[in-house]
Amino acid sequence: MSRPHLIERLNEGMAGKATFLTAPAGYGKTTLVSEWVRQSDVPVGWLSLDEKDNDLVRFWRYVTTSIERAIGELPSSVHAAADALNPGQAEPFLVNLLNELNRLQNPLALIWDDWHLIVEPEIVESVSFFLEYLPPSVYLLFASRASASIVKARWRSRDWIHEIDADPMRFDLRETVDFFRIYSGRELRREQIERYLAETEGWVTGLKLISLSWRYGGRTDAGKRRHSPEGGSLEQYLLEEVFEALDERTQRFLLDVSVLERMNGPLCEKVGGGNGSVKLAELVDVGLFLVPLDDSREWYRFHHLFGEFLRNRLELQDPVRTNALFQAAAEWCEGQEMLEEAAGYYLAGQRYEEAMRLLERMRSVMIRREFHAIRSWLQAIPEQMLIQRPYLFFSYIFSLLWSHDVEKANRYLLLAEQYYEETSSMWGEGEKNRYLGYLYYVRNFKATQYDMDMIRALEYIRLSLRHSPEGTDLIFASPYMPLAPSVFRSYNGKRGKHLPRGLSDDFFASMIEFMGRIGLQDLTVICYGELLYERNELEQAENYLKQGLAGSSHKAYQPEKAYVPASLFLSRIGRAKQDVALAEKWLEEACARAQKEEADAAPILLEAEMAALRLEQGDLTEAVRWKERYKLSADDPVSVYQLFVYVFLVRVLMETGERQEAWELSEKLFSIAVKGHRPMDALDLQILQAMMLQRGDKTEEALLKLEEALGYAEPDDYVRVFVDKGKSVAELLAEYVRQRQKGNIRDRNAPSLTYVRKILACYGGTADPLYIPPAALETLLTPKEYAIFRHMEVGMDNAAIAATLEISMGTLKAHINRIYSKLQAKNRLEAIKRGRELRGDR
Repeated sequence: MSRPHLIERLNEGMAGKATFLTAPAGYGKTTLVSEWVRQSDVPVGWLSLDEKDNDLVRFWRYVTTSIERAIGELPSSVHAAADALNPGQAEPFLVNLLNELNRLQNPLALIWDDWHLIVEPEIVESVSFFLEYLPPSVYLLFASRASASIVKARWRSRDWIHEIDADPMRFDLRETVDFFRIYSGRELRREQIERYLAETEGWVTGLKLISLSWRYGGRTDAGKRRHSPEGGSLEQYLLEEVFEALDERTQRFLLDVSVLERMNGPLCEKVGGGNGSVKLAELVDVGLFLVPLDDSREWYRFHHLFGEFLRNRLELQDPVRTNALFQAAAEWCEGQEMLEEAAGYYLAGQRYEEAMRLLERMRSVMIRREFHAIRSWLQAIPEQMLIQRPYLFFSYIFSLLWSHDVEKANRYLLLAEQYYEETSSMWGEGEKNRYLGYLYYVRNFKATQYDMDMIRALEYIRLSLRHSPEGTDLIFASPYMPLAPSVFRSYNGKRGKHLPRGLSDDFFASMIEFMGRIGLQDLTVICYGELLYERNELEQAENYLKQGLAGSSHKAYQPEKAYVPASLFLSRIGRAKQDVALAEKWLEEACARAQKEEADAAPILLEAEMAALRLEQGDLTEAVRWKERYKLSADDPVSVYQLFVYVFLVRVLMETGERQEAWELSEKLFSIAVKGHRPMDALDLQILQAMMLQRGDKTEEALLKLEEALGYAEPDDYVRVFVDKGKSVAELLAEYVRQRQKGNIRDRNAPSLTYVRKILACYGGTADPLYIPPAALETLLTPKEYAIFRHMEVGMDNAAIAATLEISMGTLKAHINRIYSKLQAKNRLEAIKRGRELRGDR
């Protein structure tokens, strides 16, 4: 029945971002919202929530599906970001979704029913972020039994949200008269209606239960009871007024099928008896708290209130029978190849052996699932049973790591080692090797992603390869990641200790061998090619990039994850070799392939690189067109996965004279890069900031910013990150050398001039007018300091030098300290070495 005053309040809420409709169970929230939807001409994405939706990945995938039902299919980039969604990493997906919603021309309403069931803090935080940046065209409606902790005071102060509580939801006298006339077909006396209204306090479900009890011969005199949701009387009321009015066979059927999350006729027959299909149809006809789940009305679930009551009743009456019902449901679902539901029922019924058997059979399903789902299945199995199934046990540890539960993962890794020590003496060699292959691979993953300890990572991958030469199937369980323009830059790392040359070459050799055993080496090969490019080892880089591009392991599933970064870096090699035509060719071929294969996430990346190529040639047109085409703004929310796009936007803003916007965006992106352990992106941004400071006539600040970037880049021997920024960076580098030679920059921990000159040499060597040859050592040191240096060089000790020059020991030490400072040396040997370098000695 219509409630126009409440419909109007929901309409008013659309002026803000969201409405929170909050009332206890049975107040007609869902009915009211359904009526509002029927009267509205706004597309609606409806999501009915339950307890199992307390899973970050599941929740947002369901949200995405509900949006698509309302407005049509979203771009593949949104799905790619959804597939990449992981605990602690919700923002990349949310930013992608928000940016897409921001492009909507027409309004959209999202309804999240039973919001109170969502208690997972990470989901609540992600929804808070989503609401914070929700575009004006999108409206959220939360229907909940409890007040939402998500609501922030400043949202109220800005009129972003509207709130409707239980009081206006209560039926008044007129609505109660209409309700009984429509729902039960009865005209009651005014005093009866007033009594029912007073007893139920306008609680619509209480009124409905009174009416429903009449159908089964229940009492019409409700005056002896208080039919209110408060005070714990709800279950008692359901029991007395509805459930006990049913015949015994119907009661038994309802209790049995209450274990089902959803039900159809055949499943009801398996769990609730031979006439299950008939009984289900009868209950649908009388409207006994069943909610249809599909348009064909084949599948149903119980209303949450009634389902909860039935399950509590079953648990009290016959807890042993409950597990048998779960097993019956699991067996039917397994027979229908509904394996995920079957696994859930086996676990609920504590049939752990059957559950583990099925989960191992589901290996092909599990590797496509998000780690949240795997974790929820496996954490229900007792530890001592799970550890006896190494594939499942180590998959569980892997899922904990992807969920950022490192402490628990550590505990299980120690348990795994203890279990091996205690029991492996009874194993065969094959079983031992398989177990250790899993163990060391997971330890390698933890060392790489969390500890960022490349020494241990290299040790663990070698051990895993030694014990499992064929590789490990756990590698398949890696979650989907969004399309990236660089494989190498997507890996976490410590700034200044990302991949030092002394470790990285061995590490990649081992990883390529390891991944090659299972036929998944192509991305690792491309990643190594990118690293070689960053070091300016162009010939080797080209060989690896082409090898990875020609590989076959990536071709069947998302080939763009290989050909986009490979083509992009092959194009950069062409630019580095001054072959612009070749550089364009690589990008054009990749763009054509992306269009043909409908890789929607690729164009924005490839077109940015093409615009950068044009920018180097002095043509800003393509960069401006790119910015306008993709409607990018410095105010956009940005995730770590979008750094490439928005770092290029910084460059575009710099070139179009929007300096303040460029600087503010660079600061925001730098924070994201550092927090997200993306050292190459952080370097990019520091160099761009140095360029901006230089253009603003802040040369001293620019040199300090550049020096900081050099300090982080030198241990990993990165070169192209500087060279690819153009001649303005070369000018800064040359000025930096000059200031160092003059002694104006004296940081003892500054990068070596040899490294700086190596970068400068990539601009064209000594033939390039920007390359500044070393100044004579004599111009850097004072005459007295140079005389002391020459005596040090021939091996004289301090006492001999002081006697020869006729100065005190204190004066000599002061001179020596100044020499060390100017030469950036810590001791005499370093000072002599660097002095000779400056003098040009070989």
